[in-house]
Formats: sequence, structure tokens, C-alpha cells
Amino acid sequence: MAKKNQDQADAAPARPKKPAPRAAPGLPWHPAWRWLVSLLLVLHLAAISVAPWNLSTDPALPPGYVAPTGSQPLPPRDSTVWQQPVVPRGLHRFFNDYLNLAYLNHGYQFFAPDPAGSNLIRYQVWDSGGAEISAGEFPNLDQQWPRLLYHRHMMLAAQTGDMGEQSGRLYARHLIRLHGGQTGRVEWILHKLLSPQQVLDETPLDAESTYVVLAEIRETADTTLNPPSEETPVAIPGAGR
Repeated sequence: MAKKNQDQADAAPARPKKPAPRAAPGLPWHPAWRWLVSLLLVLHLAAISVAPWNLSTDPALPPGYVAPTGSQPLPPRDSTVWQQPVVPRGLHRFFNDYLNLAYLNHGYQFFAPDPAGSNLIRYQVWDSGGAEISAGEFPNLDQQWPRLLYHRHMMLAAQTGDMGEQSGRLYARHLIRLHGGQTGRVEWILHKLLSPQQVLDETPLDAESTYVVLAEIRETADTTLNPPSEETPVAIPGAGR
């Protein structure tokens, strides 16, 4: 019996041996390269932070400053009395060339701390008989695609108020020509953000009460527009710092 068991044990296939654990491959980069890339990433992130920090900090008057008798309440902005924020100004000077080259010199003021809502343009175009031939609004995600085209229409709507009534009339004339109409109407609308109470009341983001008409302009195809008499220079944030 013992011999039979021994023969069966000899006939059984041998268990395959477990492969030896493979050694972890070495890192492909030399430590010097890893340090260099890490340093460049840190500098890049610092540069991105410095741009809005520099634009959001203003000069300040010294503590306890008292204006001289008979002078204006505040000294001129270019006066040496004003104390400049040393750290953000110094860092911005250090990163200035890189920020301009990479087009990162932004302030992002339109995102914080108190965004005021978004703008949109609603329009209608009628033919000579008074029949509506086109109506719509922009920006419109359903019509403007890809995203860059939508962003372009968003900026056009946002800048209408800054450029005055003349720009609204030009928009109306363009829409009349585009759709082959005779009369057009343009509404400049502010889409307000929800208040905390409206959020608690579960008010929809697109509720009718959140839209406010800021201006309404009507135009006809045969109206002659005079060009503006003069142009107002646009101030570049942070250009004087």
C-alpha cells in the first residue's frame, strides 16, 4: 500500500513555481531633471497667483496720515506719500516678462468677489409689412458652438452697455441686414444672480424675475447713423502700476 501511494505521488504533476517578484523599474528621470521640472511648476503657479494679487492690491496712505491744511483731502495718486504693496509689486516685476509672454497677466476681477450677473441681447426683426422674420437672443449655447464662438457672443453682449446706445443701434442695423428685414428691436438684458433667499426658496436660475431689461432700441433699415464724435480711451487695469 505504501508503495502504491508513493507511485501515485510520483505520477502527480508538479505544481508550477510562483514567478519571482519583478523588481520595480527605476524612475525614468534623473533626480536633477525632476527637481528642475518641479521648480518650474512652482514658479509657474506662483506667476499665475501674482498677476491677480498685484492687480487687486492698491496703494495705501500711511497710518495716521493727516492732509496738510488747505490741500485736497487725498494726495495725488502719483505722490510718494502713498505706500506701495512691496511684495506683490516686487513679485510682479520679477514675473512680468513671463506673464506677458504667456498671456497670463489677468486680474480675474469679473469672477470675484461680487459678480453682478450676466448680460444678453434679445432681438426681433420685421419685414416691411410688419411680419416677424427673425427673433432670438445671444449668447445662446444651443446656437453658438464651439465654446469659443459662444464666448465671443457673450463678450459682445457684455460690452454693449459699456459702449453706449450707439453700439445697440449698430447691433440692430446689423441684424436687420443679416435677416433682410426692415425694422428691428434690440433689448439689452441683465440676468441677475439669485439672492440667498431665492436659493432657499428653490427659485429656478432662469426664472422670469431674474431678467431685467436695461435698455430697448428700435431701428429701421433706412436710418442713417452718424459716427461717434470722439472715442473714449479704455483704461487697462493695472497699467499704471
